[in-house]
Amino acid sequence: MRSFVVSLILLAACTAFAQQPPDAQELITREFGPSFKVAAGFTPMFGDMDSDGQEDAVVVVTSESPLVDEIEFKYRAIDPYDAYWGWGNPRETVQFSMTSAGPLRYLAIVHNWRAPKVKFLVINLPFEKLVLSRVLLKKKPVLSVHTIESTSLESDLFWTGKKYKWNPGATN
Repeated sequence: MRSFVVSLILLAACTAFAQQPPDAQELITREFGPSFKVAAGFTPMFGDMDSDGQEDAVVVVTSESPLVDEIEFKYRAIDPYDAYWGWGNPRETVQFSMTSAGPLRYLAIVHNWRAPKVKFLVINLPFEKLVLSRVLLKKKPVLSVHTIESTSLESDLFWTGKKYKWNPGATN
């Protein structure tokens, strides 16, 4: 009986340890390269962005050269914000400057961070605050990254099943 209880405690401890989120900087360096640093003031977020039942990671990062390691680290740079306005090519829109002070911030999204299958670097997304939220997509709730800008404009970034889409919201 005692060995059963000890085994049960060890199993619970191992399960709890396995469920812990990774060190964000370690994850980002491994999946996007050493040129990326986790941005101060933003907590990494974990949730099922692509509705596949696996936990995904969303991390705010900075980099002086966000596209340089795209091929080597096999991530895809996307710009859903400018695509909404008709400019969809990240090779061109990465040159657009944001009007915020400090280093430019990007969203690094890793689908299934435990065994990464697809990785995205979202560029040019305006935000001051981020939270995970839900939006309705074809009458079905899906997880979104809800953004809040300094102008109180709110918007959502969500997975459509094929790509990330930015959708503007209302002003508070």
